[in-house]
This record gives sequence, structure tokens and C-alpha cells, in this order.
Amino acid sequence: MDFAAYAQRAVDLVNTPIDTEDDVRTYVGDRPWVTDRLTADDVGVLAGLRAGLTGMVDASAVGDGAAAVVALNQLLAKHPIRPMISGHDESSWHLHVYDESGSAGETVCAEALFGLALLVAEHGATRIGRCAATDCDNAFIDTSANRSRRFCSTRCSTRMNVAALRRRQQAAKEV
Repeated sequence: MDFAAYAQRAVDLVNTPIDTEDDVRTYVGDRPWVTDRLTADDVGVLAGLRAGLTGMVDASAVGDGAAAVVALNQLLAKHPIRPMISGHDESSWHLHVYDESGSAGETVCAEALFGLALLVAEHGATRIGRCAATDCDNAFIDTSANRSRRFCSTRCSTRMNVAALRRRQQAAKEV
């Protein structure tokens, strides 16, 4: 399993409104084994997880690793993870972090929280940031060697760099 992708999905959840079943379907749309089990109850579960993750992300973004870990541990206590080893033969064993009989919401919670727990353990608790672009506050994971990432996407980075270039060009004309 790609646990870095699970951490990314957790951050994506923070960036996604979760108010309706359609919102949840859009969020998990590329995974029919999750959407097939989706119920109205999962909206509340994922909206609650999103709220808790937002607090964790905000603590990480301001460099408060201790608060980020407290928030993540509270979520882990609220949404226990039940890892299971799965495979099709002796050479394909791999880890799943949810109970196959669990709800879609429980599956998403388990994946997101396990991914974030591994991210924090491997890279530290302050590796999630908020986009520095004007009119964007999306969360992102920064695994750069020097913790230099400032933007959630190339689009935001380019937009801000072009704006800065135009300001410099305008200032040069005024001199």
C-alpha cells in the first residue's frame, strides 16, 4: 500500500468541502470499492474527520509540532485503526488499515490517519503547510529536503511569481 498517498488524501480532505453524499462521492470517486459502501452516515463521519484534520494541519502549518501530534493522537483515539495483512498468495502479503466490513467513512478515516501518522513519524509533525498564494489557503505536504515549499500547486506558485515579476517591472518603469 502507498501510505504517502494516504497522507496526501488526508490533506486533500482538508481542502475539500464535505457537506453532502455527492461531496464525499467526488472526494473518493476514483475508488469504487469505497463509493459502493457509501451511506448518508459517512458524510457526518468525514465532516468530523475533516474538522479535526484542519486543526492538525493548522498547528503543523504554524510550526507547532506538539499541538499537531496532540490533534492527530486525538483523531487516532476517536477512529481506531485495525490493520490487517492481506494477500492473494504467499508472495503478495501487504497491509490494509481498515476492516473490510467497515463503513466507507471508517475506511477513509483509517487510511488518512495511518498515512498522517507515518508522515509525522518519518518526516516530523511540521511538514504540512498552508499555501502562501493570495486567495488560497489549501493545505499541502512538504517533504522537500530543506522544508522550502510555500505553495499548494505549481499553478499557485506560478501565479504568485508572475505577479511579483509584474510588480518589479512596474516599479522599474516608475524609477
